[in-house]
Amino acid sequence: MLNLISAPLSLPRAHLDPIVTSQDILAVLSLAIRRPLCNEVIAILMDEEQRGIGLLSFDEPHSPASLIHQLIGLCSTTAIATSVIIASVRPRELWKADDQSQLVFMRQQFMNAGITMREWIVISKGAVRLVQE
Repeated sequence: MLNLISAPLSLPRAHLDPIVTSQDILAVLSLAIRRPLCNEVIAILMDEEQRGIGLLSFDEPHSPASLIHQLIGLCSTTAIATSVIIASVRPRELWKADDQSQLVFMRQQFMNAGITMREWIVISKGAVRLVQE
């Protein structure tokens, strides 16, 4: 189960290895996910070669979209952050009715700031879901 997952044996090294596959993404996220699972948002900041340059964790507010301006500001503090992966940890809720509209809003806000939002992943007890349009 996800609430017992341990850190991977192999993961992309910060500033060196690109984060390419779903396994790479989950490996990096596993370093930041609190256990037992609790509501939080994790962001992986990446450079133009998709190498991890930052791993941020926030207590989840009402929605991850409400963190968007804070995340854009943090990406803007470094000239090399060009893309981001967002993970919402929701121990009891894999789906929310407004996920699609939140995804569209977040992608648009990042795009307006010149940042690519690669993925939005929702992690729940026993499941992982990629939010898609």
